Amino acid sequence: MTDKTVFLFVFLMLNMSVNSNNSVEAADRFSLSTDSIRTFPVVLSGSKLSPDAYLDNKQYLRVNSKSDNRTKPKKRKRLLSEKLSNRYQTRSRLSRLYSELGNQKKSAKIYKCSSFFNVLTCGSHVPKRTASFRCNNRLCPDCASRRSNRLFFEYEPIVNAYLAESPHLSLLHLVLTQVQKPGETVKQARQRLVEAIKRLVDRKFWRNSFAGSLNSYEFTISKKAVSSGVIHYHAHLLVFCKLSKRERNLQWLSDFRSAWSGVSKGENKNLKVVPVTDLQLGIREILKYIVKPSDIKQFSTNHLAQIEELHKHKMVSTTGEFHKFVKAYRQNEKSLVKPESETVQKGLSVGDACPVCQKPLYELQMPVTQLIVYAQDIERTKGVNAVRC
Repeated sequence: MTDKTVFLFVFLMLNMSVNSNNSVEAADRFSLSTDSIRTFPVVLSGSKLSPDAYLDNKQYLRVNSKSDNRTKPKKRKRLLSEKLSNRYQTRSRLSRLYSELGNQKKSAKIYKCSSFFNVLTCGSHVPKRTASFRCNNRLCPDCASRRSNRLFFEYEPIVNAYLAESPHLSLLHLVLTQVQKPGETVKQARQRLVEAIKRLVDRKFWRNSFAGSLNSYEFTISKKAVSSGVIHYHAHLLVFCKLSKRERNLQWLSDFRSAWSGVSKGENKNLKVVPVTDLQLGIREILKYIVKPSDIKQFSTNHLAQIEELHKHKMVSTTGEFHKFVKAYRQNEKSLVKPESETVQKGLSVGDACPVCQKPLYELQMPVTQLIVYAQDIERTKGVNAVRC
């Protein structure tokens, strides 16, 4: 062997050793064991791969590597002044859009909504603020937040009672999406999605895997949708799964994707499956809103006109055995006569101690613009955490 051949041989052996070490480190980093992969949030999209192929799919690893031994940075909780200012701008935009549509009545109601507040404060915190008027519009950010809280307090005890009755069930968060068709309105997209979900629920695969679900529908505005007018419509489902983690393997995920694609002849392409670890956060994620407040700032009159066609449509529903349980639970609740002490809940009032600093509370009345300035002054003088309560 010449010196050149020996050099090449040694170089190749060293390179193979480095690659081997890197591959071991990568395997440790991504935890490519079957058990760990079953616990990953999974996104299955258009490409047809065999179940084993997902182990080597780069996009699958890229999406799911975030869940392995890594925590997402927590979002900074917004200050009260920021929250009030953003909602005020969103309501103003929504009021102008209704005015441009010719619906002056809704425009005036949204403009008046949460424009004046009765505030309980100790001078350093604002633990309670009550708006003098509410429009109850589903797109209004303030009323949407109240609606989300009302739905949460309505369904949270029902979900807890159902899980207590069936402790073998586990919770999964599903996101079902469909291909958007050019020229299709939101009403048409919703009808197509709802019918596809009904067909999916009737399938043997669904009945063997799930014991019902809590469904909500949401639409978002993408950058392309601003000019084209097409709104992305999708569904969030909190499902009660009958299967164990071991049974929810890659083959099961592949079958699930095939079932979802099959109910719409290939039109529905994406399926997202995420295990729910925190019950309250999982329910709130399902019931949070029907449209992001930030998307309303990108609305055109065409978008608003399409969404107005859904004003009588329900955006929350239940299916399967959970649907039957909800009916029975509500009938049982109506038949119970609650003591007066349970039906009347006492809130904070003037003279009570502030829940943060224990100082006595006093009442102020002010418009929302003055409340924003008041909150900013507290945040500036008392510290950034002053009104996060």
